[in-house]
Amino acid sequence: MTKYFFLFFVVFCVTSCKVAEKVSVHWEVPHITEAKLLKNIHENELQFNSLYAKKLDVSIDRNGKTDHVKAALKIERDSFIWMSLTAPLGIEIARILLTPDSIKFIDSYNKKYFFTDYRFFYDKFDIKINFDCFQNLLSNVYFDLENCGKNETDDTKFKFEKTGSDYVLSNVHRKALNRKIKKFFKKKRKNKDYTLILHKVHIDPTLFRPLKMSLEDLESDMGISVKYGNFKSFGEKMYPEDIEFNVVSDDLKIKLGLKVQKLEFDVKVTPNFRLSTKYKPLSFDK
Repeated sequence: MTKYFFLFFVVFCVTSCKVAEKVSVHWEVPHITEAKLLKNIHENELQFNSLYAKKLDVSIDRNGKTDHVKAALKIERDSFIWMSLTAPLGIEIARILLTPDSIKFIDSYNKKYFFTDYRFFYDKFDIKINFDCFQNLLSNVYFDLENCGKNETDDTKFKFEKTGSDYVLSNVHRKALNRKIKKFFKKKRKNKDYTLILHKVHIDPTLFRPLKMSLEDLESDMGISVKYGNFKSFGEKMYPEDIEFNVVSDDLKIKLGLKVQKLEFDVKVTPNFRLSTKYKPLSFDK
């Protein structure tokens, strides 16, 4: 299970929510321009120096088989992301530490470790990813999911629409396939050099925070998404109580769910990362 936890982050790079305190009455989503929407998104972005989720309920579903563990999460903005997973009896089974230039993963249960940098994703999958991507995902920040960059300008031509419950920004574009994905299509007997990608973002009309961000291959059963739900106040900051990551790739379906139980902002956090000399390297080649 711990290996699948780390594999989720790898696979994620390769391939309607409700808001707390809403009253059950019918109301119309206000009209707004796209420029005003993007301005509101920027102004309502979560501001923090550190984040400490003392207690998380974590579920990992792989093709219908689900495991449940407890976890703790620490983020020091632009410095590190640390997570520890524990079994029901409180025994740590895995630990991960992300910094701007390194990735460290320990499988405590099997006494193995895996240290690398973000070039790992490019070498294995031709995908460029960085620390900011993971930080933005866990911070409920609106950004370019495909390129892992924040959308600070309106260079991308989005289709903007207002639904009965939220605002939606979407974009369909033709994307050249990298060498790794080309091999996948060749195995599936699809000789092609490009695919059509749908990039879609749902924005809450009151909080101006992302409710869902997704990338979907319109010609194949492949896609990734993150959903945020049950926003509530932790201290003076709004944060989603539920975060769900989904990866679909042909016959592989992975769902990672995080449920926040206790959360503090702007407190002192340390990564607490030690490696025993008895641990052996962990390989993801097989």
